[in-house]
Amino acid sequence: MHPTREIAAAVVQRPDGKVLLLRRADTRRSYPGKWCFVTGYIGEHETPREAAIRELYEELGIIAVPVGEGPVVVVETGEGEALRIYPYLFRVEDQPVRLDEEHVDYTWIEPHEVTDYDIVPQLDDDLRAVGLL
Repeated sequence: MHPTREIAAAVVQRPDGKVLLLRRADTRRSYPGKWCFVTGYIGEHETPREAAIRELYEELGIIAVPVGEGPVVVVETGEGEALRIYPYLFRVEDQPVRLDEEHVDYTWIEPHEVTDYDIVPQLDDDLRAVGLL
């Protein structure tokens, strides 16, 4: 049995339907340089929803609540562990994106374009989970 880590994911969508992709810094331990959504570990005393809201604020400075959530996406990392991803959909007005030290670039894409990027494993499953693919 692999260790399992629980992760909240915030899929950010603006009014034109495009979603936000973030490129992980090359200094990140897992998946350096890959494109992803806002993600973070779920704290001991918080729900996955609370973690998604917190991470969205910590990583981008955006205050919002999810408008939808999807079923858990399980990702086998290939490093002997599994990730249980809890995807949440956030709809936000078009606004500047403030990156933190975890990310070095961002782009807004149509959901179907996600596999055109060098993404973390199963990122497209998060989009399916929240009904965008």
